Amino acid sequence: MTLTLEQLTKDITNTDLHDILSCWQWRLAGMKGVATISALGDIFLLGDDGAIYRLQTDTGDLTKVADTLEQYQQFLSNEEKVENWFLPLLVEKLLAVGKTLKENEVYSYKKLPVIGGEYSVDNIEPTDMSIHFAFSGQICEQIKDLPDGTKVNIKYEQ
Repeated sequence: MTLTLEQLTKDITNTDLHDILSCWQWRLAGMKGVATISALGDIFLLGDDGAIYRLQTDTGDLTKVADTLEQYQQFLSNEEKVENWFLPLLVEKLLAVGKTLKENEVYSYKKLPVIGGEYSVDNIEPTDMSIHFAFSGQICEQIKDLPDGTKVNIKYEQ
């Protein structure tokens, strides 16, 4: 099965972007808009500098991926970049076991890899976007300054 970009990304037309970005404000200084949300819950953002940045919600990393929106759009037809950014093989495995997404859902880790969760189908489930972004944002903020390997006690507020 070959997935299309539409199957690997979310239609954000009816998404409350203010809500889903609220728990990530600590990481989003210099960002002015959302370009894309992946089915796996990462966000591609337009920076004040015109570049596109990828927020990986499984680790909290924010990385520049394109110098301009136009370059980013060109990259979306590059098979290697699509594989790296949107993980179509993982999405295919999720779909194969019946884990399909509703309009307001993304795939989310039950236990984030940054705190020891596995990158496996069993550790991923369809989750409401608001919950996914709040949960991952709060956890990543709490551990952002800790050295790798630090034992943590996570607090999540709904």
